[in-house]
Amino acid sequence: MAELKNSRVQLRLEKIAREDGTGWVHYEAEAEAVRKKTARLRALRLAKEEADKRAGVDEGAATKKSIRKKEVR
Repeated sequence: MAELKNSRVQLRLEKIAREDGTGWVHYEAEAEAVRKKTARLRALRLAKEEADKRAGVDEGAATKKSIRKKEVR
């Protein structure tokens, strides 16, 4: 859904840029903001994954433990 929304925004900005010369500046600014936000979020995600790996957190550990408890009962 988010991908569809982003593509609609992209198409709208491209249309504005074609129709009006001033829209191009807005289009470029918006595109740069999206690139920066994406890079920031990717860096945060990778840092979190690395921190979790170093802490020894297993993503499915809690689920596996609760399943074992249910099977024992």
